[in-house]
Amino acid sequence: MKNLLLATAFFGLSAFAVPANAVDSTMVNACATQMVEKSLTDANSANKVCTCLVNEQSKITQAQKDEIDTWVKNGNDVRQNALFQNISAKFKACGNGVKFNRMAK
Repeated sequence: MKNLLLATAFFGLSAFAVPANAVDSTMVNACATQMVEKSLTDANSANKVCTCLVNEQSKITQAQKDEIDTWVKNGNDVRQNALFQNISAKFKACGNGVKFNRMAK
Protein backbone atom coordinates (compact mmCIF):
# COMPACT_ATOMS: atom_id res chain seq x y z
CA MET A 1 0.00 0.00 0.00
CA LYS A 2 2.69 2.50 1.00
CA ASN A 3 4.63 1.76 -2.20
CA LEU A 4 1.56 2.44 -4.31
CA LEU A 5 0.90 5.72 -2.51
CA LEU A 6 4.46 6.92 -2.92
CA ALA A 7 4.63 5.86 -6.55
CA THR A 8 1.36 7.68 -7.20
CA ALA A 9 2.70 10.77 -5.49
CA PHE A 10 5.92 10.60 -7.49
CA PHE A 11 4.26 10.23 -10.85
CA GLY A 12 1.85 13.00 -9.95
CA LEU A 13 4.79 15.26 -9.21
CA SER A 14 6.91 14.22 -12.16
CA ALA A 15 5.24 16.67 -14.54
CA PHE A 16 6.69 19.61 -12.61
CA ALA A 17 10.16 20.96 -13.26
CA VAL A 18 12.06 21.63 -10.05
CA PRO A 19 15.50 23.21 -9.78
CA ALA A 20 18.16 20.82 -8.49
CA ASN A 21 18.17 20.42 -4.71
CA ALA A 22 15.33 22.87 -4.16
CA VAL A 23 12.11 22.10 -2.36
CA ASP A 24 9.20 23.85 -4.05
CA SER A 25 6.65 24.71 -1.36
CA THR A 26 3.85 24.96 -3.93
CA MET A 27 4.43 21.35 -4.97
CA VAL A 28 4.77 20.18 -1.38
CA ASN A 29 1.52 21.92 -0.43
CA ALA A 30 -0.35 20.52 -3.44
CA CYS A 31 0.88 17.01 -2.69
CA ALA A 32 0.10 17.25 1.04
CA THR A 33 -3.34 18.73 0.40
CA GLN A 34 -4.24 15.86 -1.93
CA MET A 35 -3.02 13.26 0.56
CA VAL A 36 -5.10 14.80 3.35
CA GLU A 37 -8.18 15.28 1.12
CA LYS A 38 -7.99 11.61 0.14
CA SER A 39 -7.59 10.71 3.85
CA LEU A 40 -4.31 8.91 3.15
CA THR A 41 -2.61 10.32 6.25
CA ASP A 42 -2.67 13.29 8.62
CA ALA A 43 -1.45 16.76 7.61
CA ASN A 44 1.91 16.59 9.43
CA SER A 45 2.74 13.20 7.93
CA ALA A 46 1.61 14.31 4.48
CA ASN A 47 3.87 17.35 4.68
CA LYS A 48 6.83 15.17 5.77
CA VAL A 49 6.30 12.67 2.94
CA CYS A 50 5.68 15.31 0.28
CA THR A 51 8.66 17.43 1.30
CA CYS A 52 10.87 14.36 1.04
CA LEU A 53 9.38 13.29 -2.32
CA VAL A 54 9.77 16.74 -3.87
CA ASN A 55 13.31 16.97 -2.54
CA GLU A 56 14.26 13.55 -3.91
CA GLN A 57 12.63 14.30 -7.25
CA SER A 58 14.59 17.54 -7.53
CA LYS A 59 17.81 15.52 -7.42
CA ILE A 60 16.92 13.50 -10.53
CA THR A 61 18.89 14.78 -13.50
CA GLN A 62 17.64 15.06 -17.05
CA ALA A 63 20.18 12.40 -18.06
CA GLN A 64 18.68 10.03 -15.50
CA LYS A 65 15.15 10.75 -16.75
CA ASP A 66 16.35 10.11 -20.30
CA GLU A 67 17.97 6.82 -19.27
CA ILE A 68 14.75 5.56 -17.73
CA ASP A 69 12.68 6.82 -20.65
CA THR A 70 14.96 5.07 -23.15
CA TRP A 71 14.83 1.89 -21.09
CA VAL A 72 11.01 1.90 -21.28
CA LYS A 73 10.89 2.88 -24.97
CA ASN A 74 13.14 -0.10 -25.74
CA GLY A 75 10.49 -2.37 -24.23
CA ASN A 76 12.40 -3.19 -21.05
CA ASP A 77 10.74 -3.62 -17.67
CA VAL A 78 11.65 -0.42 -15.81
CA ARG A 79 11.59 -2.35 -12.52
CA GLN A 80 14.75 -4.13 -13.69
CA ASN A 81 16.67 -0.86 -14.21
CA ALA A 82 19.21 -0.23 -11.43
CA LEU A 83 18.74 3.55 -11.57
CA PHE A 84 14.98 3.19 -11.26
CA GLN A 85 15.41 0.79 -8.35
CA ASN A 86 17.67 3.29 -6.59
CA ILE A 87 15.27 6.18 -7.11
CA SER A 88 12.29 4.05 -6.05
CA ALA A 89 14.06 3.06 -2.84
CA LYS A 90 14.61 6.73 -2.01
CA PHE A 91 10.96 7.55 -2.68
CA LYS A 92 9.78 4.62 -0.57
CA ALA A 93 12.04 5.76 2.28
CA CYS A 94 10.10 9.04 2.34
CA GLY A 95 7.21 7.16 3.90
CA ASN A 96 9.24 5.46 6.61
CA GLY A 97 7.61 5.94 9.99
CA VAL A 98 4.41 7.37 8.53
CA LYS A 99 1.06 5.71 9.19
CA PHE A 100 -0.97 5.55 5.99
CA ASN A 101 -4.69 4.87 5.96
CA ARG A 102 -6.08 2.27 3.61
CA MET A 103 -7.64 3.66 0.47
CA ALA A 104 -11.37 3.05 0.12
CA LYS A 105 -12.29 0.74 -2.73
